[in-house]
Amino acid sequence: MSKKQLVISTGSEELDSRLGGGIPIPSLLLIEGEHGTGKSVLMQQITYGALKSGFRVYYITTESTVREFLMQAKRVSFDMTSHFLKGLLKIFPVHMEGTTWARHIAKLLLGIVGKFMMKTLTDWDVFIVDSFSVLAVYANTSMVLDFLTVAKNIVSQDKVVILAVHPGALDSDIMIRARSVCDGYIRLRAFEIGGMLIKAMEVIKLRGALGPVDSVIAFDVDPAFGIKVLPLSLARA
Repeated sequence: MSKKQLVISTGSEELDSRLGGGIPIPSLLLIEGEHGTGKSVLMQQITYGALKSGFRVYYITTESTVREFLMQAKRVSFDMTSHFLKGLLKIFPVHMEGTTWARHIAKLLLGIVGKFMMKTLTDWDVFIVDSFSVLAVYANTSMVLDFLTVAKNIVSQDKVVILAVHPGALDSDIMIRARSVCDGYIRLRAFEIGGMLIKAMEVIKLRGALGPVDSVIAFDVDPAFGIKVLPLSLARA
């Protein structure tokens, strides 16, 4: 990662503009949203933008296989196959079909991921965990805080770590601490207006942004190019 680059572009000029230039470097970013609010697409959008800008991305997914991830991204015009084949994108599924994780084993996953982040530090620029809440669901408060401390120390070395969470999946005290520790916190939600489903990003905080950041960004998912930012006047109509 070049020291001269202060942000990671999302690959969308309009979204970058609303975010004050893009995702700041360094940054520990928390993205919270229910299923259907565009969380996965936003993560893919950031991944695609990072890869196009020459960054190396490690992506841990608890929701899909490698093939499923690449196919889902391709459906919204984020074709990352060539980056994957070149080793610029590495996808790590934490998913075993037909297997039930024993609670005592599952609670260790978060610590393992933290150690993996440290061990591979020189191999990636952006590290994404989708979803953090699945990995942390059996971890206690100290385990989560230990992981966040590791992540915070890592991003100080000009890295970006992004954690996706589902609302209500983790203890409220853990979530309060996580939101406080992170440099950025974006909450996603969906609502219906006149029969049209609108999604919105509420940018609660984004430390290190190069310019003004919109507090609310309305958007839709367009198969032609991913996230399409909507005028707030339309969203409020």
